[in-house]
Amino acid sequence: MKRRLLALLACAAWLAVAAVPTPKQHFGYEPGEDYKLAGYTEILGYFRALERASDRIRLTEFGRSSEGRPMVVAFISAAANLRNLERYREISRRLALGQATEEEARGLAAEGKVIVWIDSGMHATEVAPAQHAPHLAYRLVTGETAEIQRIRDRVILIQAPVLNPDGLEMVVAWYRRNLGTPHETARLPFLYQKYAGHDNNRDYYMFHLPETQHVGRMLFREWFPQIVYNQHQAPPFPARIFVPPYAEPLNPNIPAAVVEGIHLIGAAMKERFAREGKSGVLSYAQFDAWWNGGLRTAATFHNMHGILTETAGSSYATPRVYDPKDFPARFAGGLSAREPSVFYPRPWLGGRWALKDAVEYMLTADFAILDFAASRSEQFLLKAWQMARDAVQAGRKGSPFAYVVPPEQWDRSSAVEMLRRLQMGGLEVWRARSPFVAEGKPFPAGSYVLPAAQAFRAYLLDLLEPQKYPDLRTDSGAPRRPYDITGWTLSLQMGVRVERIEKPFEAELELAGEIAAPAPSLDPRENSSFLVVADLLDRGVRVRRASDGRFLVEGRDGVEAFATAAYELRRPRVALYQPWIASSDTGWTQWLLDSYKIPYQLVYNEDLRKGGLRSRFDSLLLASLSAEAILNGNRYGEPATPRNRPYEYDPKSVQRPEYTGGIGPSGLAELERFVREGGTLIALDDATELPVRFFPLPVHNVVRTTAMSEPAEARTPAPSFYCPGSLLRATVDTAHPLAFGMPEQTVVFSTGGHAFEIALLEEFRRGEHAVRSVVRYADKDLLASGWVTGERAVLGKPILLDVSHGQGRVVLFGFRPQFRGQTFGTFKLLLNAIYLASARKVGS
Repeated sequence: MKRRLLALLACAAWLAVAAVPTPKQHFGYEPGEDYKLAGYTEILGYFRALERASDRIRLTEFGRSSEGRPMVVAFISAAANLRNLERYREISRRLALGQATEEEARGLAAEGKVIVWIDSGMHATEVAPAQHAPHLAYRLVTGETAEIQRIRDRVILIQAPVLNPDGLEMVVAWYRRNLGTPHETARLPFLYQKYAGHDNNRDYYMFHLPETQHVGRMLFREWFPQIVYNQHQAPPFPARIFVPPYAEPLNPNIPAAVVEGIHLIGAAMKERFAREGKSGVLSYAQFDAWWNGGLRTAATFHNMHGILTETAGSSYATPRVYDPKDFPARFAGGLSAREPSVFYPRPWLGGRWALKDAVEYMLTADFAILDFAASRSEQFLLKAWQMARDAVQAGRKGSPFAYVVPPEQWDRSSAVEMLRRLQMGGLEVWRARSPFVAEGKPFPAGSYVLPAAQAFRAYLLDLLEPQKYPDLRTDSGAPRRPYDITGWTLSLQMGVRVERIEKPFEAELELAGEIAAPAPSLDPRENSSFLVVADLLDRGVRVRRASDGRFLVEGRDGVEAFATAAYELRRPRVALYQPWIASSDTGWTQWLLDSYKIPYQLVYNEDLRKGGLRSRFDSLLLASLSAEAILNGNRYGEPATPRNRPYEYDPKSVQRPEYTGGIGPSGLAELERFVREGGTLIALDDATELPVRFFPLPVHNVVRTTAMSEPAEARTPAPSFYCPGSLLRATVDTAHPLAFGMPEQTVVFSTGGHAFEIALLEEFRRGEHAVRSVVRYADKDLLASGWVTGERAVLGKPILLDVSHGQGRVVLFGFRPQFRGQTFGTFKLLLNAIYLASARKVGS
């Protein structure tokens, strides 16, 4: 009888598994096959089919993408676990936030299930993660090995099969269109994520994008997974996959327990790759543990084990063959690429590499993580509580005890924006019900307080304290390039006054809840004033600006004041140059224009070459892009990959003809004519190269060589000055119209490429030759947050110039005033430039 019962149970299990469609049955091919890519709609359809066929998977729509597509996660675990999903979520939440006594925490850890997040498809041109997602789900749902049964019993997997649905649909359509042509592996010539493109993984403390808002809510406010695994595809060549540990430097705010946990997980991954005979596994290279703002990096500041892998690509779904004789001898950091070493113990020796290989490597990484999590489920849960407890205890001791954001700010709207983003990241924000005193400083009712005694203390400190990036050098003594930016302090970027309070104090506080925006205001100090102006102009109300920057509204302000104003504002007529090169900086410029309701038109190479710009536009914006890229773009008939690196060379990467070329000499001439006829050219950061080199402007860049006789590829940074994405102090000429509403001292985001020098003597700077410095680097104490060397070379140098040219002007920003939508403190400089370009001088 017992044998018959076991046989029946086994038969029932077999029938249940047989009812689940395989990936091949659903798609008609195995995702990962050569020359085939599954789109988002197809992948989502497969996950829905899995849910219909099995009680081991449950789908939840957790938001909508920028273009309105459903964003879905799959909860995969034993059926009994999924029936109690809400209970396990509550256990994870209480432990992550430290809301339990030690005895309660131990009981909850024993009862709970470790929660692992695995996402795919964030960077849409990195196609393997999304193609691997159906395989992972199928194996976990149907597998009956002891390992998989243990994983289902002890782990709740939150699988996000595609984090960027819009981008995947775009990339799949692009590849299918080009398949079998000379353009088969050509680069996508536009952004695969609205506004951000590749920067969609740079938005995890600003939360501008709907996708990052939804993911941030899931991670930091709802589910609190103990492990967050974020998949990508760009390891240093010839490695086949990068896995932790990460490279130096280590951000000191990341808890040591998180760092050591990541090392353990990385070791488990490497050991599994070795057991399975998969070579080319690299660690401790390029991808550092410093930067905040990416999905896996932000997780580490939330006491979560943020895991990054970078698996080798395969030119979409087109396989390639690599000859080891073409391999570089060493990786960029000096490690041998051909001989075994501690962090590259089994080098990959070349051969055929296809999309399917990348999929299999990712599955190995998945199961290494899941098996390790299952083996330590209780420890991971208890560890989350211990880290939260330690963070709260450290905060109660002080240094700091709290941060206070007073209600009176230079720009109240930006202060609210900062506080809202801190809340999105899972931080508690409190509001004072009555006045209080902290360290002898009086603060009014309505002040916002962020106690350091909270579970995500590391995240709080990292966003509100200045970064101090270490001075790392290569063997030759040159600065070692960081993975991303080095300084990002939110209060500095956003121009918000935040008071650090070292010692405990008492105040009557309440949780702030949803923080309301301040009432609409025409205070020129507030970024939101431009929203009011846009609305007034749209309704046909006349708005002017006084010579001191005040906004004056007809019928509201005095007749005399209105009549004597300096400028009559008009709806801006803005052109934004759109190259056929995917430009995130162009995307973020669009974000700014849309956010402040400024109408604009994208203009392409042919639009500039046609001319007639001045009759249609008052200002033309060039987001940060090199002069070479603007002039020449993608060259016709040339592969996108360089011949001098044979391992990267791909003859099928030739761009489609309609997406080649730049503005060319004729477009450059029309651009210069646009300015001479009264238009305003606004160039940001690297784009300043174009007018500085090719217009007859009396301006030089003292950081880079910009002589017309020197080719772009020969330009090198000044050897003494290096600034790899930092926040620098600057002085503002607040009397200049471009600086209306700005404080005298500000902070700018700089990548260190630009500082200007005016060639004209002072007495010649008038009329059509007028040149005026609006913002200069500080004369001393230049670094506010991040890393800079050789700052003496740029101290006091102009970084924002207003240069007259013919009847128009060129506005040169030697920095990015809208960088990734983060730099609220300098938005006004760009907004002023746009509105003044369309304004009419009163009396003229």
